[in-house]
Order: sequence, then C-alpha cells, then structure tokens
Amino acid sequence: MDIHTHVLPGIDDGARDIEQALAMLRVAAADGTQIVVATPHARRTDVAQVVAAVERLQEAIDRQSLPLQLASGMEEQLWPDLVDRLLVGTALTLCGTRWVLVELPDWTAWPSDLTDRLLELRAAGFRPILAHVERYGPIQRQPERLLEAIATGALIQVNADSLFGQNGYAAQQVALRLIRAGAVSVLASDAHHPEWRAPRLRPAFERLAALFGEEVVSRLQANAVAVVRDQDVASPSPDPDMLSTSMTLLERVRAWVGF
Repeated sequence: MDIHTHVLPGIDDGARDIEQALAMLRVAAADGTQIVVATPHARRTDVAQVVAAVERLQEAIDRQSLPLQLASGMEEQLWPDLVDRLLVGTALTLCGTRWVLVELPDWTAWPSDLTDRLLELRAAGFRPILAHVERYGPIQRQPERLLEAIATGALIQVNADSLFGQNGYAAQQVALRLIRAGAVSVLASDAHHPEWRAPRLRPAFERLAALFGEEVVSRLQANAVAVVRDQDVASPSPDPDMLSTSMTLLERVRAWVGF
C-alpha cells in the first residue's frame, strides 16, 4: 500500500502526462505495491477533477494489465477551513475513509494552532496523517515537537526516499531518528516521477529491517493497510529521549551504508 503519491497526469507537480503516470505505476507494480492512493495537492485541483482522473488512469492501468488498484485522495493543507471542506465534500479523504493526509502550509515555521487544527479534525470524525514530517525545518531542529501532534491522535508519515538522503541529510537523519523512537506510523513514497522521485517502498523497508528489525517494517506495512481499509491504528508511544537525542556516529554510519 502506498498512501501518498502524485501519479495523476497533468494535475499537480507529479506525473506530467499519461505516459509518465503509467511509467510510475509500472515501477510501483514491479516493487510489489498493489494499491496506490493518488493524493494530488488540493490547492491545484478539485474533487471532480481528481475522481475523473482516477477513473481514467485506472482504465489505462487495466488496459496495460498492471496488477494495481488506484484510489483517490488529496494532500490537504492544514488550513482552518479544512474541516468544513471535508464535510461539504470539496476535499477528499484517503480512499473515502476517515483518514485525511495533511501537510503544513509553511514548512519553515511550526504552527501555534497545530493542536487546535488536529483536534478539530478529530472532533468532526476524521483522522489526520501528517505528511513527510522529516522535511519540515522545525522538526529537523526539534523532532520532539511531534509529540504535540501525536498526542491528538494524528499519525506521522515519512517519505521512503528520505531514508536514502534524497531530501537532504537533515531529512534523512530526522526520519531515521523518528523511526528509531517509534514516532512514525506510515511510510509512503510521495512519488512524483518514475525515476528521481519514484514510487518505490521495498528498498526503504529493506533498509529499515536491517537497521531496526522486521517488527518495525511489519508495523508500518500493517498501518498502511489499516488506513486504506478505514480501520483504527494505535497511536504510537515514542520514546521522548530518543526523539531529543541525535543519532550516534555508529547509527549514522549504519544508516549511510544500510546495515
């Protein structure tokens, strides 16, 4: 299951056209992914466009005989009007479930109203998933800030390619630090391209298994399945000391070489 991708052609900064979208999906299928959730940036599209694009792309997938099921969603920004938009149907949850993928509007500043926004979503019956948290400057500097979000019941998602330094050294280190501490619930690709931001999860899971054990991988995979099935996911109980403690030299070396 890959719950965060930008595979819909011509909608946002992801797939350029149908050919590139299918190239991305062939990569996903070869990687073993069976369900791909299309989550274009909400600010660049609308619900009707997303639903129609998913239907067209699924038809193309079927013609190519790819063993993939496409589902609809959006990557929403955590603005005050998000709950209203979800309730009236101008914003999409993941696969029609309670789970909604959200990102911070400003990646350089930590929002003072984060807890209020997340609790509003919970009170309205939705379950937020904070996207690619390792890429936010405030989290790179202070990973323990995420305890505030986790306390509201929000899940934390990191990008697979961050584990290999594709989003910078700081993102790589904090992603591994968050996973080490038990703060991360979902791993996704955030794929935008068939090559440089590809929908591959297997290499990341293999690296995590080598670094932290198969149990961590099984939990992350099971959580993604639960999200797609609209099931509950247990809130993590991260170790605050591990969150606030940098990776040791040995851990950084192991992360670099992958074992």
